[in-house]
Amino acid sequence: MGALSLSARVPIMNNPRSGPPPRGQRTLSELALVTRPHAVPTASAISAGPAATSRMTDEARFLAALPTIDDVVGRVCRRHHLNAAESDELRSDVRMHFIDRNYEVLRRFEGRSSLTTYATVVIQRVLLERRNRLWGKWRPSADARRHGPTGILLERLVTRDGWTVDQALEMLRVNHGVTIDDTLRAFCDRLSTRGPSRQLVPEDDAGQVASQGPATDANVLRAEQDFLAKRVQSALDRARQGLEPLERLILKMRFEDRIAVVDIARALHLDQRRLYRTIEHLLSTIGASMAADGISKADVVSLFADGDHSLSQGRDVESAAAEPRVEGKRSSWLSR
Repeated sequence: MGALSLSARVPIMNNPRSGPPPRGQRTLSELALVTRPHAVPTASAISAGPAATSRMTDEARFLAALPTIDDVVGRVCRRHHLNAAESDELRSDVRMHFIDRNYEVLRRFEGRSSLTTYATVVIQRVLLERRNRLWGKWRPSADARRHGPTGILLERLVTRDGWTVDQALEMLRVNHGVTIDDTLRAFCDRLSTRGPSRQLVPEDDAGQVASQGPATDANVLRAEQDFLAKRVQSALDRARQGLEPLERLILKMRFEDRIAVVDIARALHLDQRRLYRTIEHLLSTIGASMAADGISKADVVSLFADGDHSLSQGRDVESAAAEPRVEGKRSSWLSR
């Protein structure tokens, strides 16, 4: 009886059939959940694969992998001899690459290798894409491909990386064990005539390097001349449309096909003397029509400023068929 009364007075804590605990009190399992520390994701947990990080959010997975990613970025920068500014830009590009598309790059990691190995491959590709974007993608020439992998490597060292021919040959001999024969030396002689495609200089000295391309004002003048040529061509086409079909045929035969006046008169059964005056009249009509469209004689003369025309050669006006480039074609009657 005493034992029964004692057991009645002692509450049974873990009996599933017992009623809920009083308000303000928690079971042992609830206390364990409350007092258990939150799991902090680490790079080793991420390296274990998706199964170990299934409950982690994408952002938490990225933050856990960020120290490893930054460490690999530092190694790649030192390996490729990047300066401080280039290293910072590469680090920013790498982080954006991992964050892009809702951390897609990190979600593709399946744990079949270490996170460091996976990040190294990804960062190397980011660096390659960045250099292709800044420098352009390099491709070996047909001459280098004829010499096989050795010729391609030699051309890459000289034309892309900027090494001299002697330095590139020494690198092939020491680093790759290549024997320099007469065929390879002849290929080196051809490479030396090209020179490096890119000259690497400090930023302070870049203003002193002469550009191999056309001057900036030359591009502007070329654009203005192309615009003027379009205007002249449009005015000339409108002037031609105002002529009769026979008159357009006469001008085409004379100035485009370069047929003599006597042959035109014979082919079209026209009087030769009157045909001379007809051509002069048609040229005057076209000139007046183009002047009405705002095309002056100075505009037409400026299209011949490069000297590639026959007006400056002292030939007879009727036999001259100066034809400047207009819209990729040679114009017909602008010499008059």
